[in-house]
Amino acid sequence: MDFYCGRWSGNSARAAFALEEAQVAYGAHVLDTRNGENKSAAYLAINPMGKIPALVDGPLRLWESNAINWYVAEKNPQARLLPGSIEGRAAVHRWLFFQTGHVTPACVQVFRQTNASVKAFWNPPDDPRSLEAGRKELARYLPVLESALGKSEWLEGAFSLADIAYAPHLALVAEGGFDFAPYPAVRAWLSRMLERPAWRKAADLILR
Repeated sequence: MDFYCGRWSGNSARAAFALEEAQVAYGAHVLDTRNGENKSAAYLAINPMGKIPALVDGPLRLWESNAINWYVAEKNPQARLLPGSIEGRAAVHRWLFFQTGHVTPACVQVFRQTNASVKAFWNPPDDPRSLEAGRKELARYLPVLESALGKSEWLEGAFSLADIAYAPHLALVAEGGFDFAPYPAVRAWLSRMLERPAWRKAADLILR
């Protein structure tokens, strides 16, 4: 497998996390996104959107981090990143859609304004309104995670792609000083994820 990614990309970190959890052998290609390497003709042949990450496995060209992770989990069932039942897998899908549609967009508004490493790398414009909007959105969505995690150590009983989906962007928010005190179960869950050896390897590749 060839894995195309970029530094300080939460989506890249998400896919790297799953690859490491599945203990997949892969070649990492870290693209220089600030200088547009992800817009080159060679990379656009892999991902026509010119975004990262992407995965090449034989004839397969796959993009979108959660799609990559689902493929990795299906191909490596011994990693147990997906529940065995149809009900469990549907529930994981639900958490992935909740992450992409709601939690991640709110996180991005926050960490772009508060995370010093992200600001140094991407140099985003100051946008206090966006920061406030992101915080308000997280105040809507984090209680949903808090409720679920008050009943279980992981979102779907056992550690799965559902948990992996949230790690990168919540980690970037946390590094920016976000106050997780109202969400102790979320804070403990995030700490458990970030202590996993697979996450540390992913972070060493992407978030440095």
